[in-house]
Amino acid sequence: MSTTHPPPNAPVLLSFANTDALVESLAEFVTKAQREAIDKKGKFTIALSGGSLPKLLRGLIGNTAVRWKNWHVYYVDERVVPLDDPDSNHRSCTEHLFSKVDIPREQIYTIDPNLLDDLDELADSYEKELIREFAQKDAARFPVFDLILLGMGPDGHTASLFPGHELLSEGDRWVAYLEDSPKPPPKRITFTYPVINHASRIAFVAAGAEKAETLRQILDHPETGLPAARVKPVFPGQLFWFSDDAATALVSYPKTPFKL
Repeated sequence: MSTTHPPPNAPVLLSFANTDALVESLAEFVTKAQREAIDKKGKFTIALSGGSLPKLLRGLIGNTAVRWKNWHVYYVDERVVPLDDPDSNHRSCTEHLFSKVDIPREQIYTIDPNLLDDLDELADSYEKELIREFAQKDAARFPVFDLILLGMGPDGHTASLFPGHELLSEGDRWVAYLEDSPKPPPKRITFTYPVINHASRIAFVAAGAEKAETLRQILDHPETGLPAARVKPVFPGQLFWFSDDAATALVSYPKTPFKL
């Protein structure tokens, strides 16, 4: 009798008893990815989302294994607002993480606040930031981040890629804009799937009972096509889900014990 094995880049589901356990293990995971990247090429390229994610990175604060001087941080998506606006992902990440650690500020790559009135130019400007970092160093057509950390909304959106939106089919641009986000604020820029899916590691962080039904659809029925289910890393990239037991309560997809 033959046995069907999941593909080598199939999602790895990690479920923790509570948020504190998730935060601790997520910090270990990030520091391992960081260590391997720095040992290989002297720097760590990471892209972050907003939402609840910055708060769940608190395990990195005061962590002596983190080599902040080697971090280069980008944003998976950003709201088109001033950097100090309450809706800004950069502001959230700064308040919850960067203001509490010794990371060089010039290695945190924000949108250009002088281009907020021109979405096309704003997205193009941020794409050029990626080109400066990646285009001359990687043979791939798209940038290869060491790690991309994503959140997931109750509607299954991730980054600023929403159900039914035309950007779900964008296959050429690295960074795209939208001005009709169903979740305010309406104007945003976002990485496209090709950029996300070319990362060496991608990790969703989704906790709480309000995520349970959506997570069930994404992992048990990915054919439904929710935006988060469309994150499928290009081999040899790896995809992980860091969740708590409340979020995975309805999921049949097999859970994997956490280990480094």
